[in-house]
Amino acid sequence: MDVNYKEDFGVYIQPINQGTSYHIEFDLYYEPESNNVVKTIKENILEIRNNLLDNGAFFSRPYGIWAEDVFSHHSAETINALKKVKKIFDPNNVLNPGVLCFDD
Repeated sequence: MDVNYKEDFGVYIQPINQGTSYHIEFDLYYEPESNNVVKTIKENILEIRNNLLDNGAFFSRPYGIWAEDVFSHHSAETINALKKVKKIFDPNNVLNPGVLCFDD
């Protein structure tokens, strides 16, 4: 996939679990006033996310435009387990209500 992006973007790579997996972050710099650029970057990011998910990537902190699709790749049992844990630690639903897979 060619995203036509400059080579001067920020990348952070942190090996974890004795080098068996990695935490990776990218900083993509752009002009937020340019609607075409924002649209293109968003489309490219979503395509990259889908490719990563389809190849078994794990997202430890999905949020924003990533969260819904990341959690849709998990089984109903996993989502129910996450909801139970959230209810234990946040019985009044005051911590980030409506975020991640906790819409209700």
